[in-house]
This record gives sequence, C-alpha cells and structure tokens, in this order.
Amino acid sequence: MTTFIAPNLMWHDLTTQEKNRTLTVAYCTPIRKGECRLFAQFPFQFASLWPAGLTRYTPSWAFHLLQNSILEDDQIFLYLQERHLAQQEEGKPIAQAFYMPTRADRFVMALHQWLQHYNADSFPNKPLPPAIGREQVIERYHSHTVHCASCRTALSQLRRGRQGMVMGALVVWITAQLYLLDWGRTVELARVASISFIVCIIIWLSLGWLERKFYEGRPIPLRTVSEK
Repeated sequence: MTTFIAPNLMWHDLTTQEKNRTLTVAYCTPIRKGECRLFAQFPFQFASLWPAGLTRYTPSWAFHLLQNSILEDDQIFLYLQERHLAQQEEGKPIAQAFYMPTRADRFVMALHQWLQHYNADSFPNKPLPPAIGREQVIERYHSHTVHCASCRTALSQLRRGRQGMVMGALVVWITAQLYLLDWGRTVELARVASISFIVCIIIWLSLGWLERKFYEGRPIPLRTVSEK
C-alpha cells in the first residue's frame, strides 16, 4: 500500500506473508530549483526476534550507506528526466513527455497530475541550475557525510584505522627483515611477520574501499549493471 499526502509526504507499507512489516516514509522537501532535501525513516516490525536484535546492533552508518545506494539507483535517472521534462513544451501532459506503460508509473502520473491541477510549482519562473556531471550527482560527502554524526565519526575512525595499518605494516616489514638476517631459529618468526605484513596491506585496502563509500556512490547504478 502506498500513501501520498500532498505536497511532499509519501510512504510505502510493505507486509510479507510472514508478518514482517516495513515502512518507507519520505518527506521530499524542495529547497531550490532542481534540488530537494530528503527526510526519510524506515520503521519495521519482524515476526522473529533475531532480525530485530541484529538490526539493533548494526551501526547507523551502515544503514546510511545502504540507503544512499538505494537512492542513487534512481538519482541519476531522475536528474536527467527532470531536465528532459523542463525542455518539453510548457503545459504538456506528463504522459506525452515520457513513455510510462507500467503499473508502477501510476505514482509518477498521480504526482504530476496533482502538480498540474494545483499549479504547484515551488519555484515559479526559476530556471534549472547549470547541468553538473555524474560525479557530482552521486557525491555523498558534502550532501550527507559532513552533516551526519554517525557517518562523520565512522569516516574519522576509518582514517585512523588506515593510518594504524600503515604503521603496523611498517613495523612487521622491518621485523621480518631483521629476522631474515638469521636463517636459524627465527625463520618461523620471519614467516609470521611476512604474513602479518600482507594482512595489514589487505586490511588497509579494504578500509580504503569502505572509506570511498562515504565520499561517492556507484558510477553505474546497480540495476543497470549487466548480469554478465
């Protein structure tokens, strides 16, 4: 069930056969032409206790990364579609500007019919700002991370963790070189130090991969990636 309360509140109410229930509640608030701020909540109920317990101990920043990925799956398309619509003849029905044959398109149709019926233009006679590149559309740091205490703290800890891995790798590398000078009883210790060095590098690379997620999203939306 989907509910829309004009002008900017919408929520999906999803209930499974197992009595698991999730709500996707979104306030899409225009702040300037071509840009809005999204206030969203995702309350849920689980029939089983263990999913609720697992969710309770999952850090907020992990949920935020997932939610940003879901939003960005549409964000690039919405950005381009808005500009395409703005180039159409003024007053032209939305159905003539886009081909929308599916049942899911009814939500888009209903919104634009409401906008046209009430002439609900938040910024009348204002042009769209100059076009920006894909990297700016999926940018996360300035649009979310710096404003979110959970993500900002997690990013700071990741940076310190990567610095710690560099120091750790340097220590074990020096230790390995010292042990390799003596191929007697210390050969096993040299192997341990060498393995520890490799582990530090792997962790450093993994933390770097995670750190990038606080700065930008996927260049290609996940749903458009070929299965091959």
